[in-house]
Amino acid sequence: MRSYFFIPICLLYLGCTSPPLPVFQTTEGICPKSNLFVLSQPEIDVQRGNDLVGVYCKANITPHGFEWEISLVFRDEIHPSSWKDFFYRIYRKFRYGRTYDIESFLVRLEPDGKTFQLDLKNVYSGDQIFQEDPVVHKDRILSSSLLQNRNSLPILYVNTWNHMFGEKDNNPGLSKQEIQVSEFRFGARSQLDAYFGTY
Repeated sequence: MRSYFFIPICLLYLGCTSPPLPVFQTTEGICPKSNLFVLSQPEIDVQRGNDLVGVYCKANITPHGFEWEISLVFRDEIHPSSWKDFFYRIYRKFRYGRTYDIESFLVRLEPDGKTFQLDLKNVYSGDQIFQEDPVVHKDRILSSSLLQNRNSLPILYVNTWNHMFGEKDNNPGLSKQEIQVSEFRFGARSQLDAYFGTY
């Protein structure tokens, strides 16, 4: 009896893959190509299959100026514990319709056009490290002046296995892969959620 229950669960687990990344059409709200920041991600996270596969952006004009909504799409969000990941994967497929991990935040451009603020609502790591379990989703607004720089570009660190971000490297003992974020696909987070919600 137990085996009959286990087999469908395994099939469901194996079927928990994501559909192709969407392409949204638009005539406005496009973010121009810009060397915005460098994303520093633990190499072990990339090797496990959690590499960055897409960057979406939607530009908005607000009473305070220009604002970009950035959505980073990682190939997966694999829990460090294999047995927890088994059930977490099934949950995510039911809850979100995908195994991609999508993390979104706002970039508010300053009037000088060179500096900006990062509104890391619900995606700020604080002092948490890569193996942290459970991970607390924190909030913080960071000025680009608080970020470390690489070749004059601010660095945003991926500090946890579920891709929470911070202004400092909480895992100095882990090798990093750095990606310069400069080119964007058009798309708002609401569009991404609606697209994956159909699967």
